[in-house]
Amino acid sequence: MITRKSTHRSALRAAALASLVCVLGSTTALAAADATQQLHVAYSDLNMNSVAGATTLYNRIRGAARFVCGDKGRRWEEQRHWNECYRGAVADAVASVNSPLLTTLHHGGANVSAIAAR
Repeated sequence: MITRKSTHRSALRAAALASLVCVLGSTTALAAADATQQLHVAYSDLNMNSVAGATTLYNRIRGAARFVCGDKGRRWEEQRHWNECYRGAVADAVASVNSPLLTTLHHGGANVSAIAAR
């Protein structure tokens, strides 16, 4: 769903932020801008104990968030709402996966190699 000029829809999108990207078991991450749009991101093929696996999932989550949050729009308010949607979606997904490597990547990645070495 892409909203360009509706403040009501943008507010609805921001309210749905908490459920934008969730995890279903250890198999998929769920991205939903509202109750009708969902995007499943599979990661059962990834080793979440490796930097490569965590990085791949992080990129998938970011791509899903960009897709679900829609177009940035041209006006400042539309861009602000898009940024809120995107950042919240990624943060919620990372938190729900509960992977130390993925969390470290999300917060800057400075200690990723130290965590992976454990």
